[in-house]
Amino acid sequence: MDSQRVINLSGWIRNYNFMRKLEHIIPILLFSIIWGAVEFLLPVRFSDAGISIEKISILFFISSFVSIVMDIPSGKLSDRIGRERLIVYSMSLSAIALASLYFFDSFAIFLAASILIGVAYGLNWSPILAFVGDHSDGSNHGRAFGDFFTLTALGEALAPILIAILIIYSSSSFPFLILALISMICLFTFKHLIKDRRVKVFGGKILDGSLSHLNSLKLIKKALIPSIFLMATGFFVAVFWQSVWFTQPLIGFYEKTLLDSALIVAVFSLPMVLCSRFMGRMIDKAGEKKVFFFSAFGTIISFFLFYLSQTLIFKLVFIFTASLGVLGIWLVMDVITVKLFPKNERGEFFGIIETVRDTAYAITPLFIGFTYKILGLNGIFAVNSIIAILLVFLGVYSFGKIRLSANI
Repeated sequence: MDSQRVINLSGWIRNYNFMRKLEHIIPILLFSIIWGAVEFLLPVRFSDAGISIEKISILFFISSFVSIVMDIPSGKLSDRIGRERLIVYSMSLSAIALASLYFFDSFAIFLAASILIGVAYGLNWSPILAFVGDHSDGSNHGRAFGDFFTLTALGEALAPILIAILIIYSSSSFPFLILALISMICLFTFKHLIKDRRVKVFGGKILDGSLSHLNSLKLIKKALIPSIFLMATGFFVAVFWQSVWFTQPLIGFYEKTLLDSALIVAVFSLPMVLCSRFMGRMIDKAGEKKVFFFSAFGTIISFFLFYLSQTLIFKLVFIFTASLGVLGIWLVMDVITVKLFPKNERGEFFGIIETVRDTAYAITPLFIGFTYKILGLNGIFAVNSIIAILLVFLGVYSFGKIRLSANI
């Protein structure tokens, strides 16, 4: 009996080892704070410098477009040289971009910083998602991604409130200096995780034509219907995400309700803090299909109610329930990806999904920036509900075609 308990305990430790390690927790929490703060802070910083909403949306488009170019190559490259190395490069560029936004105050610098942030973001997300998949196995993919989402959401929930307080008591530029320093800390913590320091990234056959976007079409064709469904899911998740992060800081700035906006963004992140592990377990036990459809229907209703709400308390309630639904959809997407693709293709397909997501990140601010006079800044949430309805129909068709295996 004691030996059986030892076996069970060792299995539990193996399954949960990824998020139990302090060396994993600290850098992931730090970079989550960085990205959460940047996404909330950039619209405020640009608006405070006198830049119009239309121009701000263009800067966001440029940043996302650069990230689109990076996503697939970074995913493929991480399959070859390791995930941690690219994350270190990402944090290095982040530190430079964030420091420049503190020291300088011109549109040219804002443009250059937006480009650098796009490169850093593109180097970061495909490798980090594959990194999580690498540290889980067939029985706990959902829980591993749930733990990861808990950490990232905790950072993103804390960031807007801290940033809003810093802006009120200092300026819209000062927080960038703090974030640049955090980027350096994150850089050194992830650098510690690099296993093979002898890889030559810019030599040999590591950088070749196989890193191109067109080459990835072969991977999509291997599982065409599931790939289309996963890419559509990634697009939807990103539209919702950008809808919150782009509109709420602007509403807070122009309506002088920055703390209210920070609260909405923080509550939007709360489901990931509180429910990611539970939702991951639900996927492992009930299956991807059930969690997807329950989440999608809850999301559709919540979007419409958030759009119609006029008081802060109702907005907080409905952004929470909408985010809870999107969390379920997002986790299903990541778990299906890990199960569909083996380890040597995982980074590449996460790169494909990130390309689609960054396309949505690019399109959404432009859509908001050039339609807000007609729809209002919150009008995008009605559009989100329509996209979610279309995703449900695609899900009905796609789940009949998806055949999953537990790739480790």
